[in-house]
Amino acid sequence: MGGKNKMYKSLFISGILAFTLYGCGTFKFETGVDHEKEKGPHYHGHVEGEPPPRHLRGHVHEPEPPKSDMCVTDGAYPTNDKDCCSVVYLQKMGPCSGRVGQEYCYTVKATNLTKRKVKDVEVVQTLPKNFEIKSSDPEMGSGSGGGVAKWFLGELGPEETKEIHVCGVPTQSGNMPFCTDVTYKLPELCLDPLITEPKVTIAKRAPSEVLLCDMIPVTFVVTNTGTGLATNVKVRESLPQGLKAQDGKTDVELDVGSLKPGESREVTLTVQAEKTGTFNNSATVVAEGGLSAESNTTTTTVKQPVLTIAKTGPDKVFLGRNISYDIVVTNEGDGVAAATIIEDAIPANTSVASATEGAMMSGSIVTWNLGTLQPQDSRKVRVTFTPRDIGVVKNTATVKANCAEAVSASASTEVSGIAAILLEVIDVEDPIEVGGNETYVITVTNQGSETGTGIKVTCVLEDTMQYVSSSGPTNAAVSADGKTITFESLPTLASKAKATWNVVVKALSEGDTRFKVTMSEDCLTRPVEETEATHFYK
Repeated sequence: MGGKNKMYKSLFISGILAFTLYGCGTFKFETGVDHEKEKGPHYHGHVEGEPPPRHLRGHVHEPEPPKSDMCVTDGAYPTNDKDCCSVVYLQKMGPCSGRVGQEYCYTVKATNLTKRKVKDVEVVQTLPKNFEIKSSDPEMGSGSGGGVAKWFLGELGPEETKEIHVCGVPTQSGNMPFCTDVTYKLPELCLDPLITEPKVTIAKRAPSEVLLCDMIPVTFVVTNTGTGLATNVKVRESLPQGLKAQDGKTDVELDVGSLKPGESREVTLTVQAEKTGTFNNSATVVAEGGLSAESNTTTTTVKQPVLTIAKTGPDKVFLGRNISYDIVVTNEGDGVAAATIIEDAIPANTSVASATEGAMMSGSIVTWNLGTLQPQDSRKVRVTFTPRDIGVVKNTATVKANCAEAVSASASTEVSGIAAILLEVIDVEDPIEVGGNETYVITVTNQGSETGTGIKVTCVLEDTMQYVSSSGPTNAAVSADGKTITFESLPTLASKAKATWNVVVKALSEGDTRFKVTMSEDCLTRPVEETEATHFYK
């Protein structure tokens, strides 16, 4: 009987306390819970999907109707009545449907319904087996795992609301229930004060070496080594010149929150280097009550690969000959050049004849994957092209690598042609009777790759012949004695083109005669001669 009286007495005192602090309210005393150890009355709600506590089964709170495709569920703790007698009000909002493999995000809001502060507010959520959390803001707290996620919101001020934003990915189809509960503590009313002394320490970690393009992850581990709660804990760091945070600031303050005695919390800072060099720095942790401590000093060396490229080749080749270019790439920086690639653009009017081992051709680009170039390391490759026309061939190669500025080099080669002029002379009929006419056909062919210029044809007749007529692309001038026919100069003759002149003569007397043709051209150092033999008979 004495035990029951003691229990009723505890219930009565706790109920008076809740009513005094929060207005009308209901206090639930749980059997099996050591309320003396919990340091005061403990209010909490229930897990969705489970039957509500017996004292809540007579009342159901109707949530506001969902908007669009959003589903909303809510509950007030501990009475499940938002308008009366509850301390914390939870709302959970998220899409009513989702797809496997696509991001699904939802929000949990915790609101203090009272005019007083509520301490140690922690939202606990049972996660469905077909959902994998990718991120949450704030991050999940200690004790999370094994299908349970926890967020320690700390203290909620009067009528204050804090939100939890969670994103993840459904892993399989089916229902995906999220069951949420909340625990909190009412202010303690004790006459036996415990005097505590929080003490904070900080340890700093940073990579010893990075590249200039890398983000530098800096980690701070803050620990409360004292006996009391360390509140309003913050990490402060003034970055040295040449380093800045992602928002461009150099003076950084990170909020750690509150740390229980013996509790450690890790916060991170992402830093970017503006130049190469070695950077030394330390951080400071401060907390409410004038607490402060300095971290160890970290040293980070920032390096950068610097690529150079040189391309060499002949200044001039003749059409029909190949052009070979050598490409030399060097890493002159102090950082490793990873994923180094050379890309060489195939010039117009050329084709690739060959390339050194490892080359790959795609479209109009020849590519070499060189892999990693250590500082001061060099690589050499060669590519050979076959020009298809005369003119200037310009070849450009570009090298690029991770964290290195791409650089290019070019080389130009003049492709020249050669005029090769062929002279041919034939008689149409042989032999021919005296008194008859003979036609000589003179053909000039440019067999070379360059245009021939200044082509001049001259014909010489023997005494047994008499000039009758001539024709061709240029006009002819006949000497006074009628024995020399000189055609005007042909200005140009394109590569592979032909020009034909005809000369008609009369056979005057019998004999073995010769029709002589001389041709000159601007590029020829001496004339070309051709003679055609014809037999005149009676």
